[in-house]
Amino acid sequence: MTKQLSLLLALLLSFTLSAQKDAKEIKSFVNDLDQNIPQLLNDFNVPGAAIAVIENGEIILQKGYGYSNVDQGIKVTNTTGFNIGSISKTIAAWGVMKLVQEGKIDLDAPAKTYLTRWHLPESEFDANKVTIRRLLSHTAGLSLHGYPGWGPKDVLPTIEESLDGKNNGPGGVEMIMEPGTKWKYSGGGFSILQLIVEEVSGQRFEDYMQSEILDPLGMTSSSFTIDKKILGASSNEHNRFGEVIDFELFTAQAAAGLHTTINDFTIFAMASLYANKSDKPQQILSAATIKEMMVPAPASNGSYGLGYQVDSIQGTKVTLRGHGGANSGWHAFLRVDPVTNDGFIMITNGGAGHNIYRQVFCDWVYWKTGQSMGNRCNIKPSVANILAKIIDDKGINTLGADYAELKKNDADKYNFSEDQLNQLGYHYLGNDEDETAMAVFKVNLETFPTSSNVYDSYGEALLKSGDKENAIKSYMKSVEINPANDGGISVLKSLGVNTEGLSKEITVDEDILQSYVGKYQLAPEFVITVTKNGTQLTAQATGQGEFEIFPKSDTVFYLKVVVAQVTFNLNEDGQVASLTLLQGGQETTGLKLEE
Repeated sequence: MTKQLSLLLALLLSFTLSAQKDAKEIKSFVNDLDQNIPQLLNDFNVPGAAIAVIENGEIILQKGYGYSNVDQGIKVTNTTGFNIGSISKTIAAWGVMKLVQEGKIDLDAPAKTYLTRWHLPESEFDANKVTIRRLLSHTAGLSLHGYPGWGPKDVLPTIEESLDGKNNGPGGVEMIMEPGTKWKYSGGGFSILQLIVEEVSGQRFEDYMQSEILDPLGMTSSSFTIDKKILGASSNEHNRFGEVIDFELFTAQAAAGLHTTINDFTIFAMASLYANKSDKPQQILSAATIKEMMVPAPASNGSYGLGYQVDSIQGTKVTLRGHGGANSGWHAFLRVDPVTNDGFIMITNGGAGHNIYRQVFCDWVYWKTGQSMGNRCNIKPSVANILAKIIDDKGINTLGADYAELKKNDADKYNFSEDQLNQLGYHYLGNDEDETAMAVFKVNLETFPTSSNVYDSYGEALLKSGDKENAIKSYMKSVEINPANDGGISVLKSLGVNTEGLSKEITVDEDILQSYVGKYQLAPEFVITVTKNGTQLTAQATGQGEFEIFPKSDTVFYLKVVVAQVTFNLNEDGQVASLTLLQGGQETTGLKLEE
């Protein structure tokens, strides 16, 4: 029996070691990244990034690329600060679980047990079912997906005021479905946890996290408090066109507010490898606790544990744990495999940074498994970035010809979908460069003459510039193409146009609807699955329930349950290439995955 067991262990060890890479393979992969990342930063107009790769419990790459301050020529280093968005939730979950480990919080107790300063609003659902475990796993049935930040000159609300709805837009936190029945992402739930940490510990959340989690781990350059020290080491943050934007602050610290460096972030990733035999193991959470945090919670559809996302990589046998994060100007990504002691961490300082980490993550998965993740790795730079540079150099007089030339010569190199030019137009419109915005929208009209959305955008630019007559014509054309464009009809009505009879019910050919069926990868951890039942399309986001979508036009659909819009983007051959989700003023585009 002992001999058989030894043989089995030897076979298992052999299998594990065979999955690891030798020094030559590691050096080759790191060299490839050194070549590819600067090119990706240039392609997607992201000033800087930092990355760490862990192989068999050892850091094989930890490095900054590009710039934290372009104007001053300051490069990204291992000590440059970045906001990591929603990955703050994973670190915050460690703070909660430490209190659980100490017996001060019961995972399955109602959250209200620990709350005195704020209470969930009454609803048809039972607040006793909103437990700590369900808050950590986004299965508590709560509202409020995510938080916009506050400007540097804003007076931030208290956490109680934020929970009540004073939070720059998304509204108060409340129960909107039966707790424990479905997975619904709720940043608001983590704001409740933030308050619970304060109530139970008797400290401010940021102070508790610093003294009990960050400093003991050795993350001494990380903080939920944005003070002079943190600001002094921080990168600038940039929009998708590489322009510096205002630094954002967050009352919702547990949900979105942690600032860290790649050095510190790697420390956390290593601490998440609970089976790794380190010379200096962390003493904060037990291996059993971390392992429990990585087990999919009930009702999460296998996608989420206690603060950790569970990511089963399609087309491979690999399952990773971690989280993604994004705030204005920042994108971050964390994935670890505790079985093999491997990890991938990346942080960026640009609005298009998710394109960088998605591509590099795809390269890492391919290097580890030898298997491609298909279309989710086929990420093309936006033609908008190239046009913006052309406009800077040459102006707008030859914009149409320049665009046509790009399309003729580089059709396979850039993303030429309708929304790319539309976003560029709104970029100039937001900067009060109305003439440039109109020139961009006009090129988009010439390229997509049957798009209601482009005529609507062009009308908005014309109206802003004072050309009411042509604005009306553009809005009328938009509504003619899409009689369900209620926004356009509302604008026309405000301009004194008789809109009676303009609004009509839209029907879309069933063959067109069928072409939209499939999966769309908006982020490594976020897939929207579109299905068809008769003439009704439904969409389901990762870990969430299905929702019906209704046509505004042949390509643009809307939701009735929330203010959101889904656009199916076609390529030059008229085939469905991607899906764009517009919600809360933010657009996210994902490629259609291969069948």
